Amino acid sequence: MDFFLITSLTKDISRIDLIGILFGHLIFGIALTHILDWTWLKNLMSEEDKTRMLENYTWKDLLVDGAIVTVVLGIIFLIISIFL
Repeated sequence: MDFFLITSLTKDISRIDLIGILFGHLIFGIALTHILDWTWLKNLMSEEDKTRMLENYTWKDLLVDGAIVTVVLGIIFLIISIFL
């Protein structure tokens, strides 16, 4: 049933609307990043913990991180392709 709601929604939305929505979200994300105070992130880990973590970072960790990024991008592109 939900699939039919998605297909009827794609008939009502145009590419210009989709580009406007994506561009608006991008502008909002950039503005929110500049508005919020992110200085607390520096205090999450001590310098010793950061260096220890970076020294133990292996190629397997890089593969896992790359796989996560690939899956997230794939989901985003899948959602975009539904509307195009």
